[in-house]
Amino acid sequence: MDKLAIIGASTGQLPLCKKAKEMGLETYCFAWEKGAVCKDHVDHFYPISIMEMDKIANICKQEGVKGVVSNGSDITQEVASYVAGKLSLNCTPYATLRLLRDKYYVRSICKDIENLSMPSYYKYEGKDKNIYPCVVKPCVGGAKKGVSYVRNKEELPKALQYASTGDGGGIDIEEFIEGKEVSVESISFHGYHTIFQITDKDSSGAPHFVELGHHQPANLPSDIYNKIHEVIPQILTAIGYTNGASHIELKYNSRGVFLIEANLRGGGDEISNRLTEMSTGLDYLRSMIEVALDVYRKPFKTGAPHYAGIYYLCKQTANLLPAFLSAIDKPWCIEVDVVSTQLQESFSNYERNGHLIYLSDHKICL
Repeated sequence: MDKLAIIGASTGQLPLCKKAKEMGLETYCFAWEKGAVCKDHVDHFYPISIMEMDKIANICKQEGVKGVVSNGSDITQEVASYVAGKLSLNCTPYATLRLLRDKYYVRSICKDIENLSMPSYYKYEGKDKNIYPCVVKPCVGGAKKGVSYVRNKEELPKALQYASTGDGGGIDIEEFIEGKEVSVESISFHGYHTIFQITDKDSSGAPHFVELGHHQPANLPSDIYNKIHEVIPQILTAIGYTNGASHIELKYNSRGVFLIEANLRGGGDEISNRLTEMSTGLDYLRSMIEVALDVYRKPFKTGAPHYAGIYYLCKQTANLLPAFLSAIDKPWCIEVDVVSTQLQESFSNYERNGHLIYLSDHKICL
């Protein structure tokens, strides 16, 4: 029985733990004990900080772990890479992932990719370069935290202050691109990249671009579909991402396909944990684990494709509350959860009052 280490024990890692057990693997999980929902779903649980990376590596070495994996979190992904590297296991190098945390750096090394359009951008160092309208965001961070839309220079100081609450990696300012946003869910193995699915996004729009829903497959013009399939492998190769899941955010319009962000882990919001397998029939979590164990083989699609998606409940989607409350008996409703009907405004992807997941032979429009 192969042994697999899983970094983190929050709800985001639970489907990965369950998939590993389904695959007959012996599982070792590392995380603080508080809130460790994965604790009862693994064979061995170690209540230590994931930042004690050398300690985790030593335990994994002693136990003969053959792969290290995580999902949906940049931090746990970096820890998994560090530990795997210490054990000479399959991964994208830790030093590479550390560099790729920086959105400005990623843009800089992708700017010459053929068929990939790039917005005007710069790293803010005290000088306003007059790109308006623009998006201001922390260079390091995720879940739309610290992101603002800025129409003019009068709005810039407030946006800079909002973005400065990030992880201290500086502030990126980039031209605002009109268009439809999608994400691309991929698996990389030894530098070869396979696109599993493309996801449509529902966004709150300006000022903070909070994600309100995701739908698979994306409804794309054929030329955009083809361009995305061309540029994603080029992006992943250019940035040196060789092994693991990725969640690349793009926008497209009449000017082309634009890179928004490269997230080098499975997509959150159930995109990687549930939706991708539901819509494609391809076992995305199993593929992540197989990459970590260095035994990945590209899966084959079976059966007809489906439409899968998730809607989030918050103040911005208050009009969907009646649909949420009446959906439970619908044949397409997989799961509905209303935490509160007192809806809060969402400023990032964390402030939500519930969700609804569907599976159908067509997109469910609430």
